[in-house]
Amino acid sequence: MPAMARPHGLEYHRSMLPDGIYLHRDEEAIWPASANALLVRDPDGAVLVDVGCGKEEVYLRLKDFLASHGLEIGDVHTVVLTHAHPDHMGAMRYLLEETRPRVLLHPVEAPLAAEPSRLNHTFDMALPLRYGINPFNLEKPDILEYFSNLCPMASADATHIIEPDGELELGRFRFKVVVTPGHANGLVSLFEPESGMLFTADAVGDVVAWYSPSSGGLTGFLEGLDRLAGLPAAFLVPSHGEISGSPSREIARTRERLLRREKKILGELAAGPVSFQELASRVFRNPMIAFFPGPQILRCHLDKLEAEGRVRCRGEEEGWLVEALQGVV
Repeated sequence: MPAMARPHGLEYHRSMLPDGIYLHRDEEAIWPASANALLVRDPDGAVLVDVGCGKEEVYLRLKDFLASHGLEIGDVHTVVLTHAHPDHMGAMRYLLEETRPRVLLHPVEAPLAAEPSRLNHTFDMALPLRYGINPFNLEKPDILEYFSNLCPMASADATHIIEPDGELELGRFRFKVVVTPGHANGLVSLFEPESGMLFTADAVGDVVAWYSPSSGGLTGFLEGLDRLAGLPAAFLVPSHGEISGSPSREIARTRERLLRREKKILGELAAGPVSFQELASRVFRNPMIAFFPGPQILRCHLDKLEAEGRVRCRGEEEGWLVEALQGVV
């Protein structure tokens, strides 16, 4: 009997998903792309893991996706939010107008979802001003205003808390919760042991998520990758990008990209001390990220390097100079 033809491309990747779990994937992976969403069917209806951006067209695509599986928005009885960022929960503004599901969040993300203006702190929006970086002459940077045209945010009250390092029972599946900070303090990845599915949210994907000191920093990011690498995952589902049958390779690639940036920073310091502002402009030459998230990412690397005794960061009275310590470049 001839072997059955194996599906190709995206259909092959989708075939990795266990029966009862479906992926709603955005066509783009680069910001301001909407996050992918997982649909878990059960006898009571449906669970959604993330819901996407707060643009109406994004929400309508989500409803079309549900309809393609014979579901309506009212069938969604539970929403799991991997973290309180607009590309993952912005569409709650529309969903909550039509239905009232259970809403699950990590305990440190719940206050941010309820009052999104708090994201200004976790995104470290005031940090660039400290170093004299203010290309837009802002008196008080507002991340929600920044998001408003790109990927609007919404507020939502958590009805249930995700236990860090606990388990989530969604339909017939039992997911292990893995906290992976850096991009968000309460960012959770979900591992389903039976199938080996690892949903990494923003911890690993086609693009490396930005990170900030108040969201866990680079150290938190790397520690989260260690936790993911220790799981016996068979395939990886990201929030941005395609399913991968090589979880270890994808996790390692994310780590390599992070450390490559660190190497570039040290390379820029090889010739001698430089101001934080100048260093940021050299490392992040794209003017689109000169204010966010470039300075925030740079500060994360300097925090790590300073803790390791590899660089020294001087204070305001010395012009916020950064220098590599002898013999470490």
